[in-house]
Amino acid sequence: MITPDNYISLPERLSRGLLLFCLAAVGIGQSFIFTSLPPIGREIGLADVRISTLITAGAATFVVAAFFWGGIINRIGRIRSVIIGMSCYAVTIGLTGVVLHGALARDLSAEQTYYLVFVLRMVFALGIAGILPSVQTFLIAHTDIKHRSATIAKIGASFSIGMILGPACASLLSGLGLTAPFYIIAFLAGCAAILVMFFVKDKKHVRQLEKPPAINWFKEPVMPFLGMSTLVILSITGVQQIMAFLIQDRFHLDVSEATKQVGYAMMTMSCFSILVQMILVPRFQLGVITLIVAGTSIGVSAQLAFMFLDSYVGVLFAMGLFGTGVGFLFPGIVTAQTLLVKDDQQSRLASMNASMQGLGAALGPVTLASLYQIGQLVPFLALMSGLLFILAIFSYCKSKLGYTF
Repeated sequence: MITPDNYISLPERLSRGLLLFCLAAVGIGQSFIFTSLPPIGREIGLADVRISTLITAGAATFVVAAFFWGGIINRIGRIRSVIIGMSCYAVTIGLTGVVLHGALARDLSAEQTYYLVFVLRMVFALGIAGILPSVQTFLIAHTDIKHRSATIAKIGASFSIGMILGPACASLLSGLGLTAPFYIIAFLAGCAAILVMFFVKDKKHVRQLEKPPAINWFKEPVMPFLGMSTLVILSITGVQQIMAFLIQDRFHLDVSEATKQVGYAMMTMSCFSILVQMILVPRFQLGVITLIVAGTSIGVSAQLAFMFLDSYVGVLFAMGLFGTGVGFLFPGIVTAQTLLVKDDQQSRLASMNASMQGLGAALGPVTLASLYQIGQLVPFLALMSGLLFILAIFSYCKSKLGYTF
């Protein structure tokens, strides 16, 4: 079992570090494309709508693929699943760079480029959809219940770090060439796959050759918490979407200044979320009840700050509060899920959770942007209601249904 960090053996530390590095790399692969693809797509003659469909296709494929990875992980093992996913990541990102380079050199038409990249994005999503559930189930299997929330928090923080680093890597590496980020990030993913292959061993996996009984997700006690996962990710991506609108409208900024101020706001939210998940939750070994109650309470306070603090400093304060709330809430919800299912159901649970999070990520921007069109404060009222709903459902499950955490 994994005990506090001071007592973890060196091979165990290395295994955990490599797997968390894989999650950070997945975050980079998911986010750098938002910075790299639009300017290249315009350069080769793709319309903005078609560029957006490339990203949407990958997101939709991820939602569907993640649902099915649970059974695959049970059959082939957690480490093999990570290796396959990271290898698929490396190959598809590298080939995407090759295709885009050919398009920039006018060796490929815009139409040919669009369909080739479309297929590569779908294959990329098929592969990486298995990485998060594989890593999560591995770490849970090698962690005792007392330290589970700390482990889940580090999983969320690692992915968040990657999401921050992705655009930064794209911006810095593009100085070497427009397609340079694709090759370098592909190399990074390939190295991660090789390192996992040689240094990470999973002695606790029991291969399931026979398909286990199907899980009825509508009757399993974990279903309310899967819905909570969707709402939390929907909130995060939704706030990220409307923050540019809010800052530009509230402070009457031009596009350049608004972009800069939005960047600071996003960084504030991410830094507070990572701080909570990497330091506070592991340090104090917070339990599910504390995490969910603290997360929803701080999240509600953040929505009130968005509504009533009109200065830019107020917006930064609200973003910091929101990041803090998410930093508590995310590991609390996922830890609760893992405590409500049996050990042989963990991989299916993790894959379903990844799928639900992908659904939340897809719905968040369009949902909150639509609410913003009704009124500037409407999205924050909706988010506050959603957070209070999460707290109410959690309280009901605990008190009326007898859920124990």
